[in-house]
Amino acid sequence: MKHVFAWGAWWLALFWLWFLLVGEWNRQELVAAALAATVAATLAEFARVRTGFRARVPPRALSDVPSVLGMVVVDFGIVVWALLASVARRRVVRGEFVSRELARGTVAARGVGPRAWTALAASYSPNAYVIDIESQDCTVLLHDLVRHRESERPA
Repeated sequence: MKHVFAWGAWWLALFWLWFLLVGEWNRQELVAAALAATVAATLAEFARVRTGFRARVPPRALSDVPSVLGMVVVDFGIVVWALLASVARRRVVRGEFVSRELARGTVAARGVGPRAWTALAASYSPNAYVIDIESQDCTVLLHDLVRHRESERPA
Protein backbone atom coordinates (compact mmCIF):
# COMPACT_ATOMS: atom_id res chain seq x y z
CA MET A 1 0.00 0.00 0.00
CA LYS A 2 2.90 2.37 0.73
CA HIS A 3 4.09 1.98 -2.88
CA VAL A 4 0.66 2.99 -4.17
CA PHE A 5 0.64 6.12 -2.00
CA ALA A 6 4.17 7.10 -3.05
CA TRP A 7 3.40 6.38 -6.72
CA GLY A 8 0.22 8.47 -6.48
CA ALA A 9 2.09 11.36 -4.91
CA TRP A 10 4.66 11.26 -7.71
CA TRP A 11 1.89 11.03 -10.30
CA LEU A 12 -0.02 14.04 -8.95
CA ALA A 13 3.08 16.20 -8.70
CA LEU A 14 4.30 15.28 -12.18
CA PHE A 15 0.85 15.62 -13.75
CA TRP A 16 0.50 19.21 -12.52
CA LEU A 17 4.13 19.97 -13.33
CA TRP A 18 3.34 19.09 -16.94
CA PHE A 19 0.58 21.72 -17.06
CA LEU A 20 2.79 24.26 -15.32
CA LEU A 21 5.50 23.83 -17.93
CA VAL A 22 3.26 23.47 -21.01
CA GLY A 23 0.84 26.26 -20.14
CA GLU A 24 -2.04 24.91 -22.23
CA TRP A 25 -5.27 23.30 -21.10
CA ASN A 26 -6.78 21.05 -23.76
CA ARG A 27 -7.64 17.39 -24.28
CA GLN A 28 -4.33 16.53 -25.96
CA GLU A 29 -2.32 18.01 -23.12
CA LEU A 30 -4.49 16.21 -20.57
CA VAL A 31 -3.70 12.86 -22.19
CA ALA A 32 -0.03 13.75 -22.61
CA ALA A 33 0.23 14.83 -18.96
CA ALA A 34 -1.42 11.62 -17.76
CA LEU A 35 0.84 9.42 -19.89
CA ALA A 36 4.02 11.28 -19.00
CA ALA A 37 3.12 11.32 -15.30
CA THR A 38 2.38 7.58 -15.39
CA VAL A 39 5.72 6.70 -16.96
CA ALA A 40 7.71 9.11 -14.79
CA ALA A 41 5.96 8.11 -11.55
CA THR A 42 6.57 4.44 -12.30
CA LEU A 43 10.27 5.08 -12.96
CA ALA A 44 10.60 7.29 -9.87
CA GLU A 45 8.96 4.74 -7.58
CA PHE A 46 11.01 1.93 -9.07
CA ALA A 47 14.22 3.90 -8.48
CA ARG A 48 13.17 4.83 -4.94
CA VAL A 49 12.43 1.21 -4.04
CA ARG A 50 15.60 -0.17 -5.66
CA THR A 51 17.88 2.34 -3.95
CA GLY A 52 16.09 2.20 -0.60
CA PHE A 53 16.12 6.00 -0.49
CA ARG A 54 14.19 7.62 2.34
CA ALA A 55 13.78 11.31 2.89
CA ARG A 56 11.25 11.75 5.64
CA VAL A 57 10.44 15.25 6.80
CA PRO A 58 9.59 15.53 10.50
CA PRO A 59 6.12 17.01 11.07
CA ARG A 60 7.47 19.78 13.30
CA ALA A 61 9.52 21.08 10.36
CA LEU A 62 6.24 21.90 8.63
CA SER A 63 5.59 24.53 11.31
CA ASP A 64 7.85 26.85 9.27
CA VAL A 65 5.34 27.07 6.39
CA PRO A 66 3.32 30.11 7.61
CA SER A 67 6.41 32.22 8.29
CA VAL A 68 8.01 31.17 4.99
CA LEU A 69 4.91 32.17 3.03
CA GLY A 70 4.72 35.47 4.91
CA MET A 71 8.33 36.26 4.07
CA VAL A 72 7.59 35.86 0.35
CA VAL A 73 5.49 39.04 0.52
CA VAL A 74 8.11 40.92 2.54
CA ASP A 75 10.93 39.77 0.27
CA PHE A 76 8.98 40.76 -2.81
CA GLY A 77 9.07 44.31 -1.44
CA ILE A 78 12.79 44.02 -0.79
CA VAL A 79 13.47 42.80 -4.34
CA VAL A 80 11.33 45.60 -5.83
CA TRP A 81 13.27 48.11 -3.70
CA ALA A 82 16.56 46.62 -4.96
CA LEU A 83 15.40 46.95 -8.57
CA LEU A 84 14.28 50.55 -8.07
CA ALA A 85 17.54 51.36 -6.27
CA SER A 86 19.45 49.87 -9.22
CA VAL A 87 17.59 52.11 -11.64
CA ALA A 88 17.92 55.24 -9.47
CA ARG A 89 21.64 54.79 -8.76
CA ARG A 90 22.45 53.44 -12.22
CA ARG A 91 24.35 50.68 -10.46
CA VAL A 92 23.00 47.14 -10.18
CA VAL A 93 22.42 45.85 -6.67
CA ARG A 94 24.56 42.72 -6.51
CA GLY A 95 23.93 39.90 -4.13
CA GLU A 96 26.44 38.16 -1.92
CA PHE A 97 27.17 34.68 -0.71
CA VAL A 98 26.70 34.19 3.02
CA SER A 99 27.74 31.24 5.15
CA ARG A 100 25.81 30.66 8.37
CA GLU A 101 26.28 28.13 11.11
CA LEU A 102 23.40 25.85 11.97
CA ALA A 103 22.77 25.10 15.61
CA ARG A 104 23.86 21.53 16.41
CA GLY A 105 20.34 20.38 17.32
CA THR A 106 18.49 21.94 14.39
CA VAL A 107 16.27 19.83 12.20
CA ALA A 108 18.30 20.70 9.07
CA ALA A 109 21.41 19.03 10.48
CA ARG A 110 19.65 15.65 10.77
CA GLY A 111 19.20 13.55 7.65
CA VAL A 112 18.44 13.99 3.98
CA GLY A 113 14.72 14.78 4.31
CA PRO A 114 15.10 17.59 6.84
CA ARG A 115 18.01 19.08 4.85
CA ALA A 116 15.99 19.00 1.62
CA TRP A 117 12.98 20.54 3.36
CA THR A 118 15.08 23.31 4.91
CA ALA A 119 16.69 24.10 1.55
CA LEU A 120 13.29 24.19 -0.16
CA ALA A 121 11.58 26.30 2.50
CA ALA A 122 14.47 28.76 2.82
CA SER A 123 14.66 29.14 -0.97
CA TYR A 124 11.03 30.24 -1.37
CA SER A 125 12.14 33.72 -0.45
CA PRO A 126 12.84 35.77 -3.57
CA ASN A 127 15.61 37.57 -1.70
CA ALA A 128 17.66 34.58 -0.51
CA TYR A 129 18.18 31.01 -1.59
CA VAL A 130 20.11 28.05 -0.28
CA ILE A 131 23.10 26.82 -2.27
CA ASP A 132 24.25 24.02 0.03
CA ILE A 133 23.76 22.63 3.52
CA GLU A 134 26.81 20.86 4.93
CA SER A 135 25.66 18.46 7.63
CA GLN A 136 29.12 17.56 8.98
CA ASP A 137 30.16 21.18 9.53
CA CYS A 138 26.61 22.31 10.38
CA THR A 139 26.83 25.22 7.93
CA VAL A 140 24.55 26.54 5.23
CA LEU A 141 25.71 28.52 2.18
CA LEU A 142 23.15 31.07 0.96
CA HIS A 143 22.92 33.79 -1.64
CA ASP A 144 21.27 37.04 -0.51
CA LEU A 145 20.31 39.78 -2.94
CA VAL A 146 19.92 42.21 -0.04
CA ARG A 147 21.18 41.06 3.34
CA HIS A 148 18.11 40.40 5.48
CA ARG A 149 18.45 37.62 8.05
CA GLU A 150 14.72 36.83 8.16
CA SER A 151 14.77 36.01 4.43
CA GLU A 152 17.08 33.09 5.15
CA ARG A 153 14.76 31.32 7.58
CA PRO A 154 14.49 28.41 8.34
CA ALA A 155 18.13 27.90 7.32
